[in-house]
Amino acid sequence: MEKLKIVVGGFIGLFPTGGATWDYLQYPLGLKLLGHDVYYVEDTMLYPVYQSVGEKWDDCSFGVAYLKKAMEEVGLENKWAYRDVASGKIFGMSEAKFKSVCESADVFINVSSSTFLRDEYIKIPNKILIDTDPMFTQYQYFLKQEAGGAEAQDATTYMKAHDLFFTFGLNIGQHDCRIPQFDFKWMTTKKPICLSFWDQPFSNKTKYGFTSIMNWTERPDFNYENETWGQKNKEFKKFFDLPARSEEKFEIIINRPKDPETAKSMDYLTKCGWNILSPDNLIADKENYKNFVQSSFAEFSVTKETYIKSGSGWFSGRSAVYLASGKPVLTQDTQWSKYIPSGEGLLAISDLETAEEAVKEVVGNYKRHSQAAKAIADDYFDSDKILSDILKNI
Repeated sequence: MEKLKIVVGGFIGLFPTGGATWDYLQYPLGLKLLGHDVYYVEDTMLYPVYQSVGEKWDDCSFGVAYLKKAMEEVGLENKWAYRDVASGKIFGMSEAKFKSVCESADVFINVSSSTFLRDEYIKIPNKILIDTDPMFTQYQYFLKQEAGGAEAQDATTYMKAHDLFFTFGLNIGQHDCRIPQFDFKWMTTKKPICLSFWDQPFSNKTKYGFTSIMNWTERPDFNYENETWGQKNKEFKKFFDLPARSEEKFEIIINRPKDPETAKSMDYLTKCGWNILSPDNLIADKENYKNFVQSSFAEFSVTKETYIKSGSGWFSGRSAVYLASGKPVLTQDTQWSKYIPSGEGLLAISDLETAEEAVKEVVGNYKRHSQAAKAIADDYFDSDKILSDILKNI
């Protein structure tokens, strides 16, 4: 493949946490490993989410410093830009250099619709949208079309400024998938994993047991087609008794909800034997996050109700890095099992009984499942394959 100049947009500085860093970093990193000339931009038109103690609410310095460090650690120093909505300043590359990069770029990849589409991005010949949140993305578009007027027009203009559309909804367009497609031609893709960064020798001695990293609720339920569509908290109820039933160790990193009523559910989790860990020191940056994943025995993961209910085929990028680390994964099926093998290394579950059986199977045959997990990552999540498959469409 010819060497291309590619600009990737994401959310690393806005959400400076380990998981989000890997989610977006593996796009520019993977493209760099393929030999392309890659640049990363953060131009979200959103105010900073995280600040250090004592910083003002609109101070982006923590996120910028975090992004700078992350880029330097993977050899992308001097190849990133962060445009701050509060001050109007651009950090990293100078504005002149960044405009020059955009003027000569071949491809722009807009991951998670993260980027405000200024003229310099629109003028790039090949613009690719990566939908990482299937059904939620399409529902937001549906809402704006229902609102009509300028809101609908702006949403349509934004979407149609792209040339190619990819989604993590592996099952989109199938009879058992409820994601509305509108008039966009959706192609499917998965989270690219830079496998060499996750490879490690096999060991059955681990610091943690069955683990995962999650938000209890990210946003309120929504209503679509006279039904309620929810988050992970609804699905987790099915598995409250798993630690007691299996007599294995389960440890999850969750941000404690501020809402007192929701927090009661997490208190109940503790009573059921779940060890709830704080994210503060365990996944604060990409290396902490990697160490936590690779110090785990396996992943047990609950999926958002909306991903399951829509029959989306969505598969977690977090689960993919567990697989790449040789960690078996037990997770709910969103119809991903039609496209990624289930049974060894990666086990689809649906309820307490199937989860209990899967736990027994992994514990009893750990090395076989560990080896199978890594093989699935090699075959289905290799960044070389996934990113090359995207680029061959331009």
